[in-house]
Amino acid sequence: MQISKFPEFQEIDLSHRTQVTDLLKKCPLEASEYTFTNMFAFRSTYNFKLSILQDNLIILKDKDPLSVFCPAGNSNMGVVLDDLFDWMKDMTSEPCLERVPESFVSNYIEDSERFIAREERDHFDYVYDVRNMIELKGRKYHDKRNKINKFRNLYEYEYVTITPDLVDECLEFEDDWCEVKECEKYYGLEKERCAILQMLYNFDNLKIKGGAIRLGGRIEALTLGESMPNETFVIHVEKANTDIPGLYQAINQEFLIHEAGDNLFVNREQDLGMKGLRQSKMSYNPVKLIRKFRVMMKQ
Repeated sequence: MQISKFPEFQEIDLSHRTQVTDLLKKCPLEASEYTFTNMFAFRSTYNFKLSILQDNLIILKDKDPLSVFCPAGNSNMGVVLDDLFDWMKDMTSEPCLERVPESFVSNYIEDSERFIAREERDHFDYVYDVRNMIELKGRKYHDKRNKINKFRNLYEYEYVTITPDLVDECLEFEDDWCEVKECEKYYGLEKERCAILQMLYNFDNLKIKGGAIRLGGRIEALTLGESMPNETFVIHVEKANTDIPGLYQAINQEFLIHEAGDNLFVNREQDLGMKGLRQSKMSYNPVKLIRKFRVMMKQ
């Protein structure tokens, strides 16, 4: 099914995967939001809808407050931005683009007389060197190596590449993890759970990669991700039993070894302003942060 022409929008379904992926490959945006998997998995949470404007992909977050993600493309972008904001002015009191990567701001916003960009630190993506994450060499990775070595000395484990026939086992792990963490009590965990379930239910159709660690015949850690342009692999999901020391560090390393070793970089997405998560992501020594912005009209 072809995506509708602007200003008509369509709800996202699997039939849009090829068209969306092709558009993103032609004009890649480095931020983690710009994958079909992300849009599809979170489509209900944010009521994402799609449209095509001047050969650019338009991603609408049709939920209060309404906003639009960065247009994906490079066709007549000045006209596209004017048309988008003129349309949004009739739909919301505060029209804006969100999750806009720095490259787009540099190309189209910095010298604009109409628009201004505001940095949003909580949404910065963390990007790492894959080889460094696999090898964990040097003093700065001493703590990670120790935790993994201790885990390997204490436990007999099995790493498995996820295939469609393992999805039910992965769903059981997700159910157990959420029961322990009481996901239903926390909006962030509940919306994350909904996205993970969508990725697992549609694992084969989304063409994503997955890896898991089994201990005692049960999955105790799970990771899902996929390749992006520019030799980068993005991690959409990483979960582990927190009662098992070193398991998070182990699944991180094992997954990259088996599923992403042919990439130069790995994008581990944002921290959403959570202090503990930010500390954890910084402890792996990112080679860069992908800055993102909110773009608004000048007053």
